[in-house]
Amino acid sequence: MALMGHAFRQVFHLQRLVRTTARGEHEYSEPEPHRCRYEGTMKRVITADGDERLSEGLMRCSVEVRTDDRVFPPGTIPDDEDAGKQPLHIATQYNLMGAVDHYEVYL
Repeated sequence: MALMGHAFRQVFHLQRLVRTTARGEHEYSEPEPHRCRYEGTMKRVITADGDERLSEGLMRCSVEVRTDDRVFPPGTIPDDEDAGKQPLHIATQYNLMGAVDHYEVYL
């Protein structure tokens, strides 16, 4: 259990990247619900590609999210393809024992 696990009262949906077709189109798994804590906040972050982008929100969760996954923040519907976002930056947070506590995902 994460130290912040008691604060994860919202639900987001996660679609894992399954494969990329020969035409460059991404195929994702079915959306999975997970608990999180989401804060709508504007912040400049450095993406995995090294670009500087403006983040619309910070989501803390106990499930690992990868940069090529698609995230549907709380309040969005997974059926709406346009509501899915790719994470801009993911920071792993560790507890005092050195084990992974939670992930901070910037969207």
